[in-house]
Amino acid sequence: RALVRARLFAGTISAGSGSCQVTLRRADAISSSQVHSIPLGNRTPLVSMRLTADHDEALFNKGRPQTRILARELLCGPGPVKETRPAWNEDGTVDPKRLQMWSDLVEACAEELALPTQQRGLFVGISAVFYAASEAKCDGLILERDEFLELVAKRRAELMAGECHGRALANLTMVMALVRSVLHRTALIVCKRQWHVGEGDDADDFLATWTLGFYLRQTRFLQRTASLSATMLSSPLAGSAQGFPDGSGTIPPAGAA
Repeated sequence: RALVRARLFAGTISAGSGSCQVTLRRADAISSSQVHSIPLGNRTPLVSMRLTADHDEALFNKGRPQTRILARELLCGPGPVKETRPAWNEDGTVDPKRLQMWSDLVEACAEELALPTQQRGLFVGISAVFYAASEAKCDGLILERDEFLELVAKRRAELMAGECHGRALANLTMVMALVRSVLHRTALIVCKRQWHVGEGDDADDFLATWTLGFYLRQTRFLQRTASLSATMLSSPLAGSAQGFPDGSGTIPPAGAA
């Protein structure tokens, strides 16, 4: 059982205003990790942005043709590309075709920048991924990938039927594309921002922000979070959402039965 707990936790998946990140626990060492990212975030389709050399390399490189085509069509006008333009108003309605183009851009960028794919195990969704889950009212639940995507897609469809949801639609669409690109259909995801780790004098309370992934190798979070999988041993999913046994989001200390 200890081996199962140690092996199930796979990493974090997160996003911010200008980038998305995936942190993977190395299969051969629980105390180290790998960090991968793409230069697209939930503000990318909403604001004008002067392009840096890094953005030019990532989004408009001729060696990444699909990313280049989609980025130019969605984010730029005709002529030389010096800055992006908003694809839609963040407080307005969104053309479904442009929303689909945004999804395609995230997936194309993830593929052409070699973001990890078909990842199995349990992932913790934080930052903008958490906020998408919160919007879909599925934060704090352990879900299979397709269950998570279905709930987020349902909420997105509800918002598309209304008005003034450009910001939320940008984030929901980006998170769906990111999760679909990275996780295998059998992977599990739980989205939570506030955590209580351990117990007694060794307990810690903290907020999981997007920077968490960069610090996993310097902290004990990986070892402790591995024991989160103990909930899976006592609560079979059977195709339905499962939360934490006591509803608190508490992670038992490493080595706990």
